[in-house]
Amino acid sequence: MRKTTPLLLLLALTVVGCQSALFTAFWLANGPYVAPKYDTLSKGEIRVAVVPRSRFSNAFELQNAPREIARQVNVLLDDNVRNKKLRVVEQSRVEAWLDNVNNDFDTFLEVGRDRSINADIVIGFDIIEFRIRDPQNPSLIQGRCLVQIQAFETATGKTVASETLTIVDPPNMPLHGNPRMEPQFRAQFIQVVAQQIAALFHHYDPNRLRRMDVDNLEMHRL
Repeated sequence: MRKTTPLLLLLALTVVGCQSALFTAFWLANGPYVAPKYDTLSKGEIRVAVVPRSRFSNAFELQNAPREIARQVNVLLDDNVRNKKLRVVEQSRVEAWLDNVNNDFDTFLEVGRDRSINADIVIGFDIIEFRIRDPQNPSLIQGRCLVQIQAFETATGKTVASETLTIVDPPNMPLHGNPRMEPQFRAQFIQVVAQQIAALFHHYDPNRLRRMDVDNLEMHRL
């Protein structure tokens, strides 16, 4: 986070009107961040678990993508949610639970309520579609993910978030690829998906979020 010096704040207050200057000073100190769509993690002592699941049958393309996405969502929430009392359940603990039931469970609430997880909020997501190659032309690379996200209060069962995201990247046209490019492309597309999911629950820079479909963390420079 950028530091704002008293001199800079004083200059802003002097040059422009008071109301505008106060906004400018806040922006300089905090950046152009906006509130999350689902502000369920920002207050109080909360223990949250992130649970991945897949309804996608193409094991070759999917591989371990749901868990890789969940690990990154876990880290993003821990780093970006503005609540010092937030506790994010270790993803290794969630994965151990999933392994124990062979990834076969009925609801995300079932996971969050288990004693080994003991979450107040469970954020679950279903991967409906995940691919990085055009099925009509395998020589072209383009990430596409359809994901359904839900969050619940484990004590009451109340739904506190529900969202469906279709993430396509690059958005306008695929890239001509080769097998050497594929692992790095896949890794960076997983980062894009994780950031889109996590941003539903934490403050974020909307310009950075929009840019993910433009530069994609240097994805287009492969």
